[in-house]
Amino acid sequence: MCERPDFDRAQNTATELLLQQHIDSLFIDVRTFHFNKRIKIDSIQNFAQTVSKPITDFTCNEFSGCCVILHPRCNLILYDDEEPNEYRKHWGIAHEVGHIYLGHETDGEKEEKEAHFFTAQIVMPEIVLHNIEDRCDGLYPEEISDVFNASFGSACKRLDTFKRRGCFSSSQRDKMLLAKFRPLLDDIYPSEGVRKQFWDMVCSA
Repeated sequence: MCERPDFDRAQNTATELLLQQHIDSLFIDVRTFHFNKRIKIDSIQNFAQTVSKPITDFTCNEFSGCCVILHPRCNLILYDDEEPNEYRKHWGIAHEVGHIYLGHETDGEKEEKEAHFFTAQIVMPEIVLHNIEDRCDGLYPEEISDVFNASFGSACKRLDTFKRRGCFSSSQRDKMLLAKFRPLLDDIYPSEGVRKQFWDMVCSA
């Protein structure tokens, strides 16, 4: 039986990483992140050209658009720049960042679920979604896909999880994260309506 994934740890780890970044858009791109771990992100095409080796030296039959190579100096995340779906490309990169930050040593079912949950929090932070829901009197996958760096399918899955959870984390780190995003949200969604006082309290608590 598969060990139960630690979703809370995955989410909290992603939140901590977001808090370390300069956030100026809801369209998150982990390629612009500053990491406190030794991580280098590059396309497999550029890296192969740089080291003058064929791409096949860094891939195998299981290569699915993104992989991690344990370089002596860093964790090297290589992605396929020829992947036409930019959302899928970015999700794959963030997913590999998740594996590194969560300390995964295998790619089992538990680890894969945790890395996906990490990525969902990086791309579509839970407390930010709740704030948007109040501002818009609802939350729809089309809207989420439009403003975040997420495909429509990823937005649908995130909202399904969002609804099933029935509550949201409001730890100190989550409040700090919302405060970081709130100026952006005020520009895009000017009003929080009758719930504005609640969110003021959340951010200031």
